Amino acid sequence: MFIQTLVPPVAGKTFRFTVAGCSGETRIRAFTDDKRILNQKMTGMLCKSLVEIPFCSEGSKLKICASDSSGKRHELEFEISASDPGAHSMLAKSRQVQARQYMR
Repeated sequence: MFIQTLVPPVAGKTFRFTVAGCSGETRIRAFTDDKRILNQKMTGMLCKSLVEIPFCSEGSKLKICASDSSGKRHELEFEISASDPGAHSMLAKSRQVQARQYMR
């Protein structure tokens, strides 16, 4: 199971993401810091979802948690931006993480 998105979350905007590799019923929850802003259940191997990021939440953390009926779980955390830095910012960050993993 994995969670993916093309653009980072931005305060006051809609954040779209996908949870893939799911089995049976999948529960998807999203939190800004400790406040739950999404709680849904879906079925299928691909779950497309969206959540409204609260206004004035820039600098906070968005945490997405997914679990399915087979017991698979995945969590992903983002920092909420004040403005849209563009899709290239997500790609650059993932490349930096991969580079660090290869160095170990």
